[in-house]
Amino acid sequence: MPTPEKPRAKTLEKKQKILGIALDCFVKHGVEATTIEMIKDASGMSVGSLYHHFGNKDKIAAAVFIQGMYNFGQLTRAYLAKVKDNHGSAKDGIKAIVYANVDWISDNPDWAKFVFHHRTTVAKGDSDGKLRNDINVFFSDLIEWFKPFILKDEIKQLPIDVISSLISGPTHDYARHWLAGRNPVPLKEHRETFAEAAWLVLRNDG
Repeated sequence: MPTPEKPRAKTLEKKQKILGIALDCFVKHGVEATTIEMIKDASGMSVGSLYHHFGNKDKIAAAVFIQGMYNFGQLTRAYLAKVKDNHGSAKDGIKAIVYANVDWISDNPDWAKFVFHHRTTVAKGDSDGKLRNDINVFFSDLIEWFKPFILKDEIKQLPIDVISSLISGPTHDYARHWLAGRNPVPLKEHRETFAEAAWLVLRNDG
């Protein structure tokens, strides 16, 4: 008999596939113009099944946003885990977070655009609590990772949200212009520049 994990894994895989299809619809038609019928037709699922898994269109849009944030968070955790496995430094960790930002945005431009521009979908889909919890867990993981380096005064002692903004802010600013077609040079070509800049800002020289 199949283990309980297999059906659950298949369900999660199915949900992620549907969210990817919904994202395509939102990108093609816009969030407001997209209907549950469009998502139904594109996914091959019934409206009843979509409601069962997610709820209405607003909840699907919120789920797309949250899934994008989750996927980025998982990539960041993987990059930091690799640094830890290799006994990397504080500099390696900070640069790894920049790499995760650059790589996820570059490899998932449509999802990145959605995350940058559709934060309001979370509130409309009554998913603010879920997003806050995910963000709190993510920041807790970052705190745990950086705590030893902060205690050794290798990194400036700043609130984690400030550290996060200093690490990702310049990358996100450039990415928004690149995704909109205003910056012709691909984001990945500046990957190392942004990573080195984040380290220079956060390293404790004093």
